[in-house]
Amino acid sequence: MKNRKSTRPKTLTDFEKNFPEIWKAYGWLRDACDHEGPLDQKTRELVKIGIETACVRKGGLAAHVRRAQKAGASKGEVFQAILLAAPLVGLPAVLDAFLVAKKHLG
Repeated sequence: MKNRKSTRPKTLTDFEKNFPEIWKAYGWLRDACDHEGPLDQKTRELVKIGIETACVRKGGLAAHVRRAQKAGASKGEVFQAILLAAPLVGLPAVLDAFLVAKKHLG
């Protein structure tokens, strides 16, 4: 798993320190899922933005917004990934996600 300690919450760093084998297995699972199919990195990050929106997980959402932008996603693509969740999970989750995305997109 890549070193993301500079942007990761302390809880995540503590978890990794206390449970290194679990963390390593999680990294393996994540990487395997990322590379199992034909989706490119930008598309995978946009899908993950939709999932984080539905789960109302602001920390994960912020990370995937940054990764999507690095992978070439436009603000419009990030916002559409969030908006697609509205009919499925409701407007409150979408509004929270929109605020997080705006903060991290600049």
